[in-house]
Amino acid sequence: MRKFSILRYLKQFSLLIFLISLIGSLAIFFYGKTQQRYIASTVIQYTNDGAKEGYTPDGSPLNVEEIYSSTVIDAALADLGYKSNIDSVRSRCYVEEVIPETQQKLSEALLEKGEEPSFVTDTYRVYYVGSSDTGESYAWNMLDAIIKNYYEFYAEKYVEEQLQSNGVSVLSEGNYDYMESTQVLDDSVSEMLDYLLSKRAAYPYFRSVETGYTYNDLYRLYSFLYDYEIPSLYAAILADAETTDIDLMTSRLTKDCEDMQLYIENRQERADYLKKLIDNYSVRNKEMMDYHYQSADNATESILKAVEYDRDHSGNKETTYDELIREYVDLNIDIRQKTIEKEHKEYLLSVFEGAGRAKGRKTYSPEEICGKIDHCADLANEYYRYVEDTGYELNRQLSANYLTMISSINVRQAVNIKLYLALAIVLFALVGGVGAVLLGRALDFVDYFRYVDKTVQLPNRAGCDAYIAEWSDRILNDNFSCAALRMDSLSSLSSEYGRAVGDEVLKNFAMILKSFGDLYGFVGYNGSGVFFAFFQDCSPEKLDVILEAIARQVEKYNKLNPEYAVRYVCGKAVSNADSVFEIRDLLRLAMQRMHTGEIAPVSQRASGDSAREDRADTGVRGERP
Repeated sequence: MRKFSILRYLKQFSLLIFLISLIGSLAIFFYGKTQQRYIASTVIQYTNDGAKEGYTPDGSPLNVEEIYSSTVIDAALADLGYKSNIDSVRSRCYVEEVIPETQQKLSEALLEKGEEPSFVTDTYRVYYVGSSDTGESYAWNMLDAIIKNYYEFYAEKYVEEQLQSNGVSVLSEGNYDYMESTQVLDDSVSEMLDYLLSKRAAYPYFRSVETGYTYNDLYRLYSFLYDYEIPSLYAAILADAETTDIDLMTSRLTKDCEDMQLYIENRQERADYLKKLIDNYSVRNKEMMDYHYQSADNATESILKAVEYDRDHSGNKETTYDELIREYVDLNIDIRQKTIEKEHKEYLLSVFEGAGRAKGRKTYSPEEICGKIDHCADLANEYYRYVEDTGYELNRQLSANYLTMISSINVRQAVNIKLYLALAIVLFALVGGVGAVLLGRALDFVDYFRYVDKTVQLPNRAGCDAYIAEWSDRILNDNFSCAALRMDSLSSLSSEYGRAVGDEVLKNFAMILKSFGDLYGFVGYNGSGVFFAFFQDCSPEKLDVILEAIARQVEKYNKLNPEYAVRYVCGKAVSNADSVFEIRDLLRLAMQRMHTGEIAPVSQRASGDSAREDRADTGVRGERP
């Protein structure tokens, strides 16, 4: 059987090893792709004063789960334009506390002592886990949108008031009369002016990068609209008491005046009642004070004691009298405002009731009035967009003062496919190598039992036939050599000394031939003492040298074993020299020459009885034709 050689097996089945490594690595690669997860993360920090106690800027408890609340996720999906289920996105988000290592050790030490740690962190790491279907960029964009919208959500809920609504937007939703449309514009712009005035006072130096406006600039824009455009619109409508339905208009104004009158009377009745209470309270209070100080031994001392008592129990104390005064003042302010509004309504009613339809040319046509209303509404909507954008930017700035991102968004792969791929290549290469060695050795066993002669340990007749069949379809090269050798002394040795001796001598002769076959070509045993030798690149001269070397080895063997001398004959053939380029024809020519060869004696050292001496003196070798 062939010698065990790992390198030979690896070389023989290198393609198989490569295919196993390739297929196994591809399988691991695609499996890793399906199991891949993209983890986007960033670190945020709450910077308000109460953050380290777990509170938001308005004093309410901090809830970090709001980072992936439905409101925030819905806004993030809207910004990205992704159509995805909100719950599925929320399930992929989670938040972890970031605790310094020293504090972590301190907390562990406190727990070991049985004490509860009181440390509250203000730093958190936010994660979003993307699937293999969405990819790495999706995870980055999603977390970025979530953090951005959480900033706005946090600022609007805990830091900044909500933006002022746009009251002018209702004009496009209903069928309003000219005067009603103007009043809607008037009320909306008036409310916006109050809003901008408060903003200007709170943030006098803030200027929007996006719009370029400060709140003072926006206040001026709305002031111009309120002071010039809307009064001009009132004048255009009232110039000819223009309306789409004068009867409906007068009935509405009449009803509004009546309702306001009832409201004023009710509020005035309440105010008169409060005035009586206040007056009575003042009178009774004066009587009690006069009685107290007159009955006291020392009025000055009592007053001082009262002052000392109030000093020791200082605080914001409001009495029933204070509440009555405040309510009375508010009622009078409200009555005054409603009176002014009622007078305005009465003026409008007088205009529409007393106006006659002019038969001549009107100051403004209905189309011109509608154009003025549309112009004012367009200006109000345009200015509102400036206010809205400025408010959003202010919210982002305010949120930055209370909430900061202290690390950029980082996306990492949950599965290191490159590492697993490298390990898979090595693993499957080892598996392929072990498989190649096992397969090669198994084939060696198969070849041994099928193609090797057990006596001489050379390829048997089937092995020779397989080798010949391998070359039978090819044209031989110029120096393809063939030698046929027959051991003629085999039968005589087996007859005289037994089959075991004959087989042993045959085996020794085969070992000599095998040494040359392993070096230069193929040597096989065809049975009945006949050996075939094939040398693929062997000139006639080189073949003579090989046969001469075999003869010298046989001669040495015969000298050492004179009683079991080897006698053989051989025939040779070379493709180019004999003009034969088909392996079967070349073998046939070599065998023909083997059968017709002459036997020459070889001198051997004599030993034993005379018969053996004679036999030793007639030891032969195969003569090369």
